[in-house]
Amino acid sequence: MKLKNMVLILISICMVALLAGCGNKVDDVTAQKYAGKAEEVIQLLNAGEYDSIMEQFDETMKANLTAEQLAQIEPVLTASGEFKGIGKQTVEEKDGMKIVVLVANYSEDKRIFTITYDANDKIAGFFVK
Repeated sequence: MKLKNMVLILISICMVALLAGCGNKVDDVTAQKYAGKAEEVIQLLNAGEYDSIMEQFDETMKANLTAEQLAQIEPVLTASGEFKGIGKQTVEEKDGMKIVVLVANYSEDKRIFTITYDANDKIAGFFVK
């Protein structure tokens, strides 16, 4: 039940950033920058470095999600198998926010990560499907 609560919190926070619909594509340099930042977050998540991820959160995320709650995603990632790499990726901009969507390939499954960065390059939304 705790995992469901965490997922609902993550969905809510992410949806705030995405509420107005799809954004505009960004230039290649910006796309590479934010895709790289998001890939680092996924690597930290796979390594269980939840505190390191928390350091990148904006104040709203820090207030609504603890490292312990973030760690509750671990069974989902474990069930996905060994991390193989990133497949597709997109980066869009909406209302000053950069929205990164990455498809992570695992040996048993694929996971879609949506990570939203604010104007200060802090994580303002984090969703795993």
